[in-house]
Amino acid sequence: MTCEQAKQISMVDLLEHCHIRSQYVRGQDHWYLSPFRDEKTPSFRVNARLNLYYDHGSGRGGDIIDLGRTLFRCDTKALLEKLDSGLFLFQPQDLKSTGLHIDSGVTPARALDQSGIHITALKELGSTPIITQYLESRGIDLAVAKSYCREVYYRVGDKNYFAAGFENRSGGYELRSAYFKGSKSPKDISHIENGHSSVCVLEGFMDFLSLLSLRKQEQIQTDFVVLNSVSLAERSVDIVKSYSTAFLYPDHDAAGKKLLEKFQNAGINGVDASGIYQDYKDLNQMLVASKQLEKQPQHRSYYRKSRGLGL
Repeated sequence: MTCEQAKQISMVDLLEHCHIRSQYVRGQDHWYLSPFRDEKTPSFRVNARLNLYYDHGSGRGGDIIDLGRTLFRCDTKALLEKLDSGLFLFQPQDLKSTGLHIDSGVTPARALDQSGIHITALKELGSTPIITQYLESRGIDLAVAKSYCREVYYRVGDKNYFAAGFENRSGGYELRSAYFKGSKSPKDISHIENGHSSVCVLEGFMDFLSLLSLRKQEQIQTDFVVLNSVSLAERSVDIVKSYSTAFLYPDHDAAGKKLLEKFQNAGINGVDASGIYQDYKDLNQMLVASKQLEKQPQHRSYYRKSRGLGL
């Protein structure tokens, strides 16, 4: 990811993924309690149209590169790697000790459209080759994706963009393209009900589509819950508990481990299915690797063995 590509990411969306949400909105200005110090009156302002911030308490401001370097305490190269890999979805380290404001998990009405993203059109997948190519680069079967995703055309300020979009239960969209990973508010989980007694729980919709792509030849007899962020796991607990069995597909990282612990502590009858991609961070990484192996005849037997997905 380049700096120019990073600047396409909504600053409001980045902050929301870090659990930092505005106290109020006036026009294009989103006002926050500063994430860098304790305060009772919001003094940290983000202009959604310009995608710039200004911290009135410190007299400092800038673009998303300036903000990201300060939030994550890293240089530009490391920041771009974080944004490109999606690690910005997790809470910045050590900010809490300097006054990070974390919301209660309840989204007030005034905060429902803070992303700065305005959808202008929705189309069936396949209309725009660039979106199709992106999904194919992630190993996703387009026929599978068409059942659950749409092409989302949206505007941020005076600029227009497009991405593959996956709708959540509140009408918001997770948006993915080669240059952007974010969401259109409201942020929420997705629950796909097929009338089964068991459920598969996945962190994100790319893993969901990866699971279906890997098992395309065999219909999966479960319902699905896609968290769209591990920070939303609490919203899924009552739903997941209503099933006789939950097959869990967490990422192989600290957040994934905490997710398993959360479900276990909630008394959920869960099966950790992550062992089938034990050599990879997540299902999608395994899918991409398997697609590459599939093209190599000498490795096809290994590919076939990787198709057992814990169900």
